[in-house]
Amino acid sequence: MTKRLLAPLLAAVLLSGCWGARNIDHIVYIHAVGIDYQDGKFVLYVQLVSFSGLAKVEAGGAREQAALSVGKATAETFDLAAHKIYQSIQQMVSWGHVKSIVFTKRALQPHVIRNTIDLLTRYNEIRHTIWVYATDEPLEQLFRATPLLLTSSYYSLLSNPEELFRQSSFIRPIRLNRFIAHLDEPAMTARLPYLGLTKTSWTEDEKNKTMLQLQGVCFLHHYKLQACARFPEAKGIRWVEQDIHRTPLAIRKEGKIAATLIVRSPHAEWTLKRDNGKYTAHLHVRIDGNIIEEANDSLSRNELVRLAKQTVKQEIRRTYQWGASRGIDTLNLSAVFHRNALHEWRRLSVNGTIPLNDRFLPSISVDLIIRSGGKEKADYRVGD
Repeated sequence: MTKRLLAPLLAAVLLSGCWGARNIDHIVYIHAVGIDYQDGKFVLYVQLVSFSGLAKVEAGGAREQAALSVGKATAETFDLAAHKIYQSIQQMVSWGHVKSIVFTKRALQPHVIRNTIDLLTRYNEIRHTIWVYATDEPLEQLFRATPLLLTSSYYSLLSNPEELFRQSSFIRPIRLNRFIAHLDEPAMTARLPYLGLTKTSWTEDEKNKTMLQLQGVCFLHHYKLQACARFPEAKGIRWVEQDIHRTPLAIRKEGKIAATLIVRSPHAEWTLKRDNGKYTAHLHVRIDGNIIEEANDSLSRNELVRLAKQTVKQEIRRTYQWGASRGIDTLNLSAVFHRNALHEWRRLSVNGTIPLNDRFLPSISVDLIIRSGGKEKADYRVGD
């Protein structure tokens, strides 16, 4: 009798079970983290996301108003601020679903960035592939800007920048691991997407809707913020950046829009030439474009190509010269010298950056292929 009872009892004890499992709605999931720095202290913001409504939509249910909560805590370090969040949140916290981290411009200081990165890379729940942004907006307002049509913040620009980038490519989104690599590279200038808020572009239920908007790029070198540029000054970056999928090119004649091209996958190639012991850099850009609209029907195809090439060159030079006047290597020309002419880079560089003047970027050449003219097919291959 004893043996009969012993076997079931022993099996019950040895069987593994989900004794420590928690329901999804019993855990608080942090979706985005914001870092501000005021009066020598870290100001930590966290955006919480609810998966309950998200699951209903994906299962075919009706869409509900997406719940959104934002927490805030201030302390001497990131970790101490996080523990202050724990004291008032009243539920178990999971950091495993963090999608992005946003720094304010005043938080982009070397010791703040290093402290934040050190903690993020030590903590096992946070992935090294989260997206990184900069902003000058109040972080609480930024985190309360939800997508349209009652969509969860899980699908916002903070967590899904690649979808927008594939459709309209200007500033390449950057993940934490790549951001760290660029900061640690001696000749590299890290380019951080710059977020803002637009309050007049959209309405929802006849009320103005505040929306996230990518407004430019911030440049950092050796963990230090140099400056932030808006789109007009930063447009030239897209012609030298990798993985540009689709970007519009507005062609002007006499100050008016003459045509619009959609450019796909531009390719930039740097060449260093040595003449009389001095190096110069040459940039060659190859682009394919489709004509989307023509406002000037009298514009010949050769003139259209000429104006398009001229526009690309002007954008690159404007971005380069905007940075050069501020000591910022916007096109990462120093990294080109570091990879291809290390001795020259060591001789010329100051704090990792070579002198930024027109001597080091004397020529830009552009090859343009217009593959489609809309209603009519075209194949215009015109080089310099």
